[in-house]
Amino acid sequence: MKIVSWNVWGLRNTRASLKYILQTYKPQIIFLCETKMRPMQKDDVRAELKFENCFTVGRNGLRWGLTMLWSFDIAVNIASYSQHHIDA
Repeated sequence: MKIVSWNVWGLRNTRASLKYILQTYKPQIIFLCETKMRPMQKDDVRAELKFENCFTVGRNGLRWGLTMLWSFDIAVNIASYSQHHIDA
């Protein structure tokens, strides 16, 4: 199983860089942190990155959000989550 963790706002990360990593390594799970994304935006991101499943912890004021995406061929169960973690 391949998993990628990506800090969206870290060290000038770009969508192009992320897409390159996804195309090169083809992970089954990707974890995005510091997304600044609202839960209603998750379907747009899921479609853009070409994943079938998505779970988002939306931003809360100045706290940035978390998103986990995974492919159809694995089963993921979300055990717990907060503004700081997703346990799956």
